[in-house]
Amino acid sequence: MDGAGRLLAWFAETLARHQPDDAVSFTEAQARFTSVLQGLIAVERGGGMVFGMVLAGEHVNALVRAALPALAEAALAWRAHFERRHGARGRQEVARIAADLRYAPFLDRAPLRADAAVDEALARLIDACLGPPRAAPGAGERGTPPADDRIDDALRSALVRGSFASSAPRAGWSVAVKTPSPDRAREVAAFEARRGALHPQIEALYASVDGLALLDLGSSPARVPWPAVLPPAAVVLVSPLEKVTVLRKSSSSSRMGAMDLLTLVPLPGHIVHTECDHGVEVELTVALYLAVRVGTAEIYMTAGDYTSPVHLLAPDLVSFLRALRSAAPRVDGVLAALVEALGGRGWRAG
Repeated sequence: MDGAGRLLAWFAETLARHQPDDAVSFTEAQARFTSVLQGLIAVERGGGMVFGMVLAGEHVNALVRAALPALAEAALAWRAHFERRHGARGRQEVARIAADLRYAPFLDRAPLRADAAVDEALARLIDACLGPPRAAPGAGERGTPPADDRIDDALRSALVRGSFASSAPRAGWSVAVKTPSPDRAREVAAFEARRGALHPQIEALYASVDGLALLDLGSSPARVPWPAVLPPAAVVLVSPLEKVTVLRKSSSSSRMGAMDLLTLVPLPGHIVHTECDHGVEVELTVALYLAVRVGTAEIYMTAGDYTSPVHLLAPDLVSFLRALRSAAPRVDGVLAALVEALGGRGWRAG
Protein backbone atom coordinates (compact mmCIF):
# COMPACT_ATOMS: atom_id res chain seq x y z
CA MET A 1 0.00 0.00 0.00
CA ASP A 2 1.42 3.38 -0.98
CA GLY A 3 1.45 6.51 1.19
CA ALA A 4 -1.88 7.81 -0.07
CA GLY A 5 -3.50 4.43 0.53
CA ARG A 6 -2.21 4.24 4.09
CA LEU A 7 -3.43 7.80 4.77
CA LEU A 8 -6.91 7.05 3.45
CA ALA A 9 -7.07 3.79 5.40
CA TRP A 10 -6.15 5.67 8.58
CA PHE A 11 -8.84 8.28 7.90
CA ALA A 12 -11.54 5.66 7.24
CA GLU A 13 -10.65 3.75 10.41
CA THR A 14 -10.58 6.92 12.53
CA LEU A 15 -13.85 8.25 11.13
CA ALA A 16 -15.49 4.90 11.88
CA ARG A 17 -14.60 5.38 15.55
CA HIS A 18 -16.27 8.81 15.50
CA GLN A 19 -19.66 7.75 14.16
CA PRO A 20 -22.87 8.21 16.21
CA ASP A 21 -23.47 5.44 18.71
CA ASP A 22 -26.42 5.23 21.09
CA ALA A 23 -24.24 3.42 23.61
CA VAL A 24 -21.91 6.34 24.27
CA SER A 25 -22.51 8.98 26.93
CA PHE A 26 -23.64 12.52 26.18
CA THR A 27 -20.14 13.79 27.01
CA GLU A 28 -18.50 11.32 24.64
CA ALA A 29 -21.03 12.20 21.93
CA GLN A 30 -20.11 15.87 22.37
CA ALA A 31 -16.42 15.06 21.97
CA ARG A 32 -16.91 12.89 18.87
CA PHE A 33 -19.19 15.41 17.17
CA THR A 34 -16.77 18.23 17.94
CA SER A 35 -13.89 16.28 16.39
CA VAL A 36 -15.92 15.55 13.26
CA LEU A 37 -17.02 19.15 12.87
CA GLN A 38 -13.49 20.46 13.44
CA GLY A 39 -12.27 18.12 10.72
CA LEU A 40 -15.00 19.20 8.33
CA ILE A 41 -14.19 22.86 8.91
CA ALA A 42 -10.48 22.21 8.32
CA VAL A 43 -11.16 20.39 5.06
CA GLU A 44 -13.62 23.04 3.83
CA ARG A 45 -11.19 25.85 4.63
CA GLY A 46 -8.15 24.02 3.32
CA GLY A 47 -6.15 24.21 6.54
CA GLY A 48 -6.06 22.90 10.08
CA MET A 49 -6.25 19.43 11.53
CA VAL A 50 -8.37 16.35 10.86
CA PHE A 51 -8.50 14.05 13.89
CA GLY A 52 -5.23 15.50 15.14
CA MET A 53 -3.37 15.33 11.82
CA VAL A 54 -2.29 18.57 10.15
CA LEU A 55 -3.53 18.94 6.59
CA ALA A 56 -0.16 19.04 4.85
CA GLY A 57 2.11 16.84 2.78
CA GLU A 58 2.13 15.23 -0.62
CA HIS A 59 -1.06 13.20 -0.15
CA VAL A 60 -3.25 15.95 1.30
CA ASN A 61 -5.29 16.38 -1.89
CA ALA A 62 -6.28 12.71 -1.88
CA LEU A 63 -7.31 12.99 1.77
CA VAL A 64 -9.36 16.13 1.16
CA ARG A 65 -11.24 14.55 -1.75
CA ALA A 66 -12.17 11.56 0.39
CA ALA A 67 -12.72 13.42 3.65
CA LEU A 68 -15.04 16.20 2.55
CA PRO A 69 -18.14 14.13 1.70
CA ALA A 70 -17.46 11.60 4.47
CA LEU A 71 -17.10 14.25 7.18
CA ALA A 72 -20.13 16.18 5.93
CA GLU A 73 -22.20 13.00 6.09
CA ALA A 74 -20.91 12.20 9.58
CA ALA A 75 -21.69 15.73 10.82
CA LEU A 76 -25.26 15.48 9.55
CA ALA A 77 -25.59 12.06 11.17
CA TRP A 78 -24.46 13.49 14.50
CA ARG A 79 -26.91 16.35 14.17
CA ALA A 80 -29.75 13.87 13.65
CA HIS A 81 -28.44 11.73 16.51
CA PHE A 82 -28.52 14.59 19.01
CA GLU A 83 -32.03 15.61 17.99
CA ARG A 84 -33.36 12.04 18.06
CA ARG A 85 -31.73 11.09 21.36
CA HIS A 86 -31.95 14.34 23.30
CA GLY A 87 -34.63 16.50 21.68
CA ALA A 88 -34.43 20.23 22.43
CA ARG A 89 -31.32 19.74 24.57
CA GLY A 90 -29.62 17.98 21.67
CA ARG A 91 -30.54 20.71 19.18
CA GLN A 92 -29.20 23.34 21.56
CA GLU A 93 -25.95 21.41 22.04
CA VAL A 94 -25.42 21.12 18.28
CA ALA A 95 -25.99 24.87 17.97
CA ARG A 96 -23.63 25.61 20.87
CA ILE A 97 -20.81 23.53 19.41
CA ALA A 98 -21.40 25.04 15.96
CA ALA A 99 -21.35 28.53 17.49
CA ASP A 100 -18.12 27.84 19.36
CA LEU A 101 -16.52 26.59 16.12
CA ARG A 102 -18.17 29.36 14.03
CA TYR A 103 -19.78 26.86 11.69
CA ALA A 104 -22.67 28.81 10.21
CA PRO A 105 -24.51 26.01 8.32
CA PHE A 106 -25.57 24.42 11.63
CA LEU A 107 -26.84 27.68 13.09
CA ASP A 108 -30.37 27.54 11.77
CA ARG A 109 -32.89 30.06 13.06
CA ALA A 110 -36.25 31.40 12.03
CA PRO A 111 -36.28 35.04 10.86
CA LEU A 112 -36.13 37.52 13.71
CA ARG A 113 -39.50 38.80 14.83
CA ALA A 114 -40.26 42.50 15.10
CA ASP A 115 -42.34 43.99 17.90
CA ALA A 116 -44.44 47.07 17.15
CA ALA A 117 -44.18 48.35 20.73
CA VAL A 118 -40.38 48.04 20.74
CA ASP A 119 -40.08 49.74 17.35
CA GLU A 120 -42.32 52.60 18.43
CA ALA A 121 -40.55 53.12 21.78
CA LEU A 122 -37.15 53.06 20.07
CA ALA A 123 -38.17 55.49 17.33
CA ARG A 124 -39.67 57.94 19.83
CA LEU A 125 -36.61 57.78 22.07
CA ILE A 126 -34.36 58.56 19.09
CA ASP A 127 -36.56 61.52 18.08
CA ALA A 128 -36.58 62.85 21.64
CA CYS A 129 -32.79 62.61 21.91
CA LEU A 130 -32.36 64.54 18.67
CA GLY A 131 -33.92 67.52 20.41
CA PRO A 132 -37.08 68.81 22.12
CA PRO A 133 -38.63 70.16 18.89
CA ARG A 134 -38.53 66.66 17.40
CA ALA A 135 -39.75 64.84 20.48
CA ALA A 136 -42.84 62.75 19.91
CA PRO A 137 -46.19 63.88 21.37
CA GLY A 138 -46.68 62.72 24.92
CA ALA A 139 -43.01 62.88 25.88
CA GLY A 140 -43.91 65.11 28.83
CA GLU A 141 -42.46 68.31 30.24
CA ARG A 142 -38.91 68.55 31.51
CA GLY A 143 -38.63 67.02 34.95
CA THR A 144 -41.97 65.21 34.72
CA PRO A 145 -41.65 61.52 35.66
CA PRO A 146 -43.35 59.01 33.36
CA ALA A 147 -46.85 57.81 34.18
CA ASP A 148 -45.83 54.13 34.21
CA ASP A 149 -46.06 53.17 37.89
CA ARG A 150 -44.25 49.86 37.27
CA ILE A 151 -40.81 51.46 36.96
CA ASP A 152 -38.62 51.51 40.05
CA ASP A 153 -38.38 54.55 42.32
CA ALA A 154 -34.62 54.76 41.72
CA LEU A 155 -35.21 55.11 37.99
CA ARG A 156 -38.06 57.56 38.54
CA SER A 157 -35.81 59.71 40.73
CA ALA A 158 -32.93 59.54 38.23
CA LEU A 159 -35.25 60.66 35.43
CA VAL A 160 -36.18 63.81 37.35
CA ARG A 161 -32.63 64.52 38.59
CA GLY A 162 -31.13 63.84 35.17
CA SER A 163 -33.48 66.18 33.37
CA PHE A 164 -32.15 68.99 35.59
CA ALA A 165 -28.50 67.99 35.17
CA SER A 166 -27.66 71.61 34.28
CA SER A 167 -29.44 74.94 34.38
CA ALA A 168 -30.10 74.93 30.63
CA PRO A 169 -31.83 72.12 28.73
CA ARG A 170 -29.64 70.36 26.21
CA ALA A 171 -30.40 71.19 22.56
CA GLY A 172 -30.05 67.58 21.47
CA TRP A 173 -27.66 64.87 20.35
CA SER A 174 -26.71 63.33 17.09
CA VAL A 175 -27.88 59.73 17.26
CA ALA A 176 -25.58 57.03 15.87
CA VAL A 177 -27.40 53.88 14.82
CA LYS A 178 -25.56 50.67 13.97
CA THR A 179 -27.78 48.65 11.69
CA PRO A 180 -27.86 44.83 11.96
CA SER A 181 -25.87 42.87 9.41
CA PRO A 182 -27.65 40.89 6.68
CA ASP A 183 -26.63 37.75 8.56
CA ARG A 184 -28.30 38.86 11.79
CA ALA A 185 -30.47 35.74 12.19
CA ARG A 186 -27.39 33.50 12.29
CA GLU A 187 -25.59 35.94 14.60
CA VAL A 188 -28.51 35.73 17.01
CA ALA A 189 -28.59 31.94 16.65
CA ALA A 190 -24.91 31.79 17.63
CA PHE A 191 -25.53 34.14 20.55
CA GLU A 192 -28.54 32.16 21.77
CA ALA A 193 -26.62 28.88 21.52
CA ARG A 194 -24.22 30.24 24.15
CA ARG A 195 -26.50 32.48 26.22
CA GLY A 196 -30.02 31.05 25.90
CA ALA A 197 -33.07 32.23 23.97
CA LEU A 198 -33.75 35.96 23.83
CA HIS A 199 -37.03 37.34 25.08
CA PRO A 200 -39.21 38.55 22.14
CA GLN A 201 -38.66 42.20 23.11
CA ILE A 202 -34.88 41.78 23.20
CA GLU A 203 -34.99 39.82 19.95
CA ALA A 204 -36.98 42.69 18.39
CA LEU A 205 -34.45 45.23 19.70
CA TYR A 206 -31.48 43.51 18.04
CA ALA A 207 -33.55 42.91 14.92
CA SER A 208 -34.01 46.67 14.68
CA VAL A 209 -30.59 48.01 15.74
CA ASP A 210 -27.16 46.61 16.56
CA GLY A 211 -26.07 49.66 18.50
CA LEU A 212 -27.42 53.01 19.61
CA ALA A 213 -25.28 55.90 20.86
CA LEU A 214 -25.62 59.64 21.44
CA LEU A 215 -22.85 61.84 20.01
CA ASP A 216 -22.06 65.52 20.54
CA LEU A 217 -20.74 66.42 17.10
CA GLY A 218 -20.88 70.19 17.51
CA SER A 219 -23.38 70.54 14.70
CA SER A 220 -27.11 70.31 14.25
CA PRO A 221 -28.38 67.05 15.77
CA ALA A 222 -28.96 64.38 13.16
CA ARG A 223 -29.24 60.62 12.79
CA VAL A 224 -25.80 59.41 11.69
CA PRO A 225 -24.13 56.08 10.86
CA TRP A 226 -22.22 54.22 13.55
CA PRO A 227 -18.64 55.55 13.63
CA ALA A 228 -15.62 53.31 13.26
CA VAL A 229 -14.56 54.38 16.76
CA LEU A 230 -16.93 55.87 19.30
CA PRO A 231 -15.65 59.13 20.81
CA PRO A 232 -14.94 59.05 24.56
CA ALA A 233 -17.88 61.35 25.29
CA ALA A 234 -20.41 59.12 23.49
CA VAL A 235 -23.40 57.97 25.54
CA VAL A 236 -24.15 54.39 24.55
CA LEU A 237 -27.76 53.25 25.01
CA VAL A 238 -27.53 49.85 23.26
CA SER A 239 -24.28 47.93 22.88
CA PRO A 240 -23.63 45.91 19.71
CA LEU A 241 -24.64 42.28 20.09
CA GLU A 242 -21.03 41.08 19.84
CA LYS A 243 -20.15 43.08 22.96
CA VAL A 244 -22.91 41.59 25.13
CA THR A 245 -21.53 39.53 28.01
CA VAL A 246 -22.98 37.50 30.87
CA LEU A 247 -22.91 38.76 34.44
CA ARG A 248 -23.39 35.89 36.87
CA LYS A 249 -24.91 36.85 40.20
CA SER A 250 -24.76 34.99 43.49
CA SER A 251 -27.84 33.87 45.38
CA SER A 252 -27.11 36.50 48.02
CA SER A 253 -27.08 39.40 45.56
CA SER A 254 -30.76 39.12 44.67
CA ARG A 255 -33.98 38.18 46.39
CA MET A 256 -34.67 35.88 43.44
CA GLY A 257 -31.48 33.92 44.04
CA ALA A 258 -28.65 33.26 41.60
CA MET A 259 -29.21 34.64 38.12
CA ASP A 260 -27.53 35.42 34.83
CA LEU A 261 -27.78 38.89 33.32
CA LEU A 262 -26.97 39.91 29.75
CA THR A 263 -25.35 43.32 29.58
CA LEU A 264 -27.33 45.87 27.60
CA VAL A 265 -24.80 48.68 27.98
CA PRO A 266 -21.89 49.70 30.24
CA LEU A 267 -22.79 52.75 32.33
CA PRO A 268 -20.63 55.89 32.39
CA GLY A 269 -19.01 55.39 35.75
CA HIS A 270 -17.49 52.87 38.15
CA ILE A 271 -17.47 51.95 41.80
CA VAL A 272 -14.17 52.39 43.61
CA HIS A 273 -13.32 50.56 46.81
CA THR A 274 -10.20 49.52 48.68
CA GLU A 275 -9.07 46.13 49.92
CA CYS A 276 -6.19 45.24 52.20
CA ASP A 277 -3.67 42.88 50.61
CA HIS A 278 -0.91 41.80 53.04
CA GLY A 279 -1.19 45.06 54.92
CA VAL A 280 -1.25 47.22 51.77
CA GLU A 281 -4.42 49.01 50.70
CA VAL A 282 -5.24 48.35 47.05
CA GLU A 283 -7.78 50.42 45.14
CA LEU A 284 -10.14 48.38 42.98
CA THR A 285 -12.74 49.46 40.45
CA VAL A 286 -15.93 47.70 39.40
CA ALA A 287 -17.73 48.51 36.17
CA LEU A 288 -21.44 49.33 36.16
CA TYR A 289 -24.04 48.03 33.71
CA LEU A 290 -27.61 48.08 32.57
CA ALA A 291 -28.54 44.47 31.93
CA VAL A 292 -31.37 42.12 31.02
CA ARG A 293 -32.13 38.95 32.96
CA VAL A 294 -31.69 35.92 30.71
CA GLY A 295 -34.97 34.81 29.15
CA THR A 296 -36.82 37.99 30.15
CA ALA A 297 -37.01 41.65 29.14
CA GLU A 298 -36.52 42.89 32.72
CA ILE A 299 -34.02 45.76 32.94
CA TYR A 300 -31.59 45.74 35.86
CA MET A 301 -28.78 47.93 37.11
CA THR A 302 -25.76 46.24 38.68
CA ALA A 303 -22.01 46.22 39.02
CA GLY A 304 -19.92 43.68 37.17
CA ASP A 305 -18.66 41.59 40.07
CA TYR A 306 -20.29 38.38 41.24
CA THR A 307 -21.66 39.58 44.57
CA SER A 308 -22.87 43.11 43.72
CA PRO A 309 -26.61 43.50 44.25
CA VAL A 310 -28.97 43.71 41.31
CA HIS A 311 -31.59 46.43 41.13
CA LEU A 312 -34.71 46.00 38.99
CA LEU A 313 -35.39 49.27 37.15
CA ALA A 314 -38.21 48.36 34.77
CA PRO A 315 -40.34 45.25 34.16
CA ASP A 316 -39.58 45.21 30.43
CA LEU A 317 -37.60 46.93 27.69
CA VAL A 318 -40.51 48.96 26.32
CA SER A 319 -41.24 50.50 29.73
CA PHE A 320 -37.55 51.36 30.11
CA LEU A 321 -37.28 53.02 26.67
CA ARG A 322 -40.42 55.02 27.31
CA ALA A 323 -39.06 56.12 30.67
CA LEU A 324 -35.80 57.34 29.12
CA ARG A 325 -37.75 59.28 26.52
CA SER A 326 -39.45 61.27 29.26
CA ALA A 327 -36.08 62.82 30.18
CA ALA A 328 -34.53 63.06 26.71
CA PRO A 329 -32.31 64.68 25.57
CA ARG A 330 -30.85 64.66 29.10
CA VAL A 331 -30.28 60.90 28.99
CA ASP A 332 -26.64 61.39 30.01
CA GLY A 333 -27.81 63.02 33.23
CA VAL A 334 -30.23 60.16 33.88
CA LEU A 335 -27.50 57.52 33.52
CA ALA A 336 -25.16 59.52 35.74
CA ALA A 337 -27.87 59.77 38.41
CA LEU A 338 -28.44 56.00 38.21
CA VAL A 339 -24.80 55.05 38.70
CA GLU A 340 -24.42 57.55 41.50
CA ALA A 341 -27.38 55.96 43.27
CA LEU A 342 -25.90 52.47 42.87
CA GLY A 343 -22.31 53.37 43.69
CA GLY A 344 -23.03 55.73 46.58
CA ARG A 345 -19.91 57.35 47.96
CA GLY A 346 -17.73 54.94 46.03
CA TRP A 347 -18.97 56.13 42.64
CA ARG A 348 -16.72 58.03 40.28
CA ALA A 349 -17.49 59.42 36.86
CA GLY A 350 -15.56 58.39 33.76
